[in-house]
Amino acid sequence: MISKAKSITHEHLLSIIRTEASRFFHRHTVRILDVGCGDGSLIGYLTGTLEVFNPSITFEIYGFDVYDHGVQQDDFLTKTIDDLSLKFPAVAWKTRITSISVRERWPFPDEFFDIIISNQVVEHIDDHNMFFFEINRTLRKNGYSVHLFPLKNYIYETHLNLPFVHKIKNYDILIKYIKFFSRLGLGKYKSHSSESGISLDEYAERHADYMHYFTNYISYNEALKLAKKHRLRISFRYTLELYIRKFTTMLSLNPKYEYEKKRSIFIDWLSLLVLKYISIVTLFLEKKETYRQK
Repeated sequence: MISKAKSITHEHLLSIIRTEASRFFHRHTVRILDVGCGDGSLIGYLTGTLEVFNPSITFEIYGFDVYDHGVQQDDFLTKTIDDLSLKFPAVAWKTRITSISVRERWPFPDEFFDIIISNQVVEHIDDHNMFFFEINRTLRKNGYSVHLFPLKNYIYETHLNLPFVHKIKNYDILIKYIKFFSRLGLGKYKSHSSESGISLDEYAERHADYMHYFTNYISYNEALKLAKKHRLRISFRYTLELYIRKFTTMLSLNPKYEYEKKRSIFIDWLSLLVLKYISIVTLFLEKKETYRQK
């Protein structure tokens, strides 16, 4: 029995892990890290489903989040641990889930994880150089890392539901831009105003602060350079599958929990060429290198 996922992205990550499971058939235990685990819903979903598909593998799932980012409530991970402990009491979640400062290195040994994942976290990371460094450091050789997030390239920013708002760095222009489009009826101001009575001036200032302090998008080319710098193979395989999954969900069709491993590189490239401007991509990183000078 497969538990219900909170979102399509959770199902998508599960399907990728299942598709790539063959590389770990020689291992009894596979460790997974959820970066920016938040309320733990993704960890809970994977805990309840992975061993249904792969009963011969024991999955140890870990997670961490930052306590000083400014968006989450204080001590929010206590509730995450309590919720996971209620659902899966046999797991010592207090040793699996932790919080760190946004400036700290990840609290795990070198080459500790087989798989590292995140769900719509990368666009909020302050230091992407450190992020890629820590992936390389904590990932085992031949392990992989999957991250779902929108690139800077995309047009319609979904936190505010406004076009190109994430590309504006001048704060005064940013506030005016949010006000202008809000007056046209675009974005989220209308719904926020009806719920809370917030004024347009206050809304524009608060959300300009959100975009300025709490988002940090990288482009396709920046992702390529960071992966190369930190000696990680990079691709965007499985991006198209996420959009196919969205479409099949709209049609109420049963989801696929395993993707095709034999891929058309041309179709992957062509789909990414378009989809990186629409919304989320699937960044796939591998810690593997076969060339050695003899």
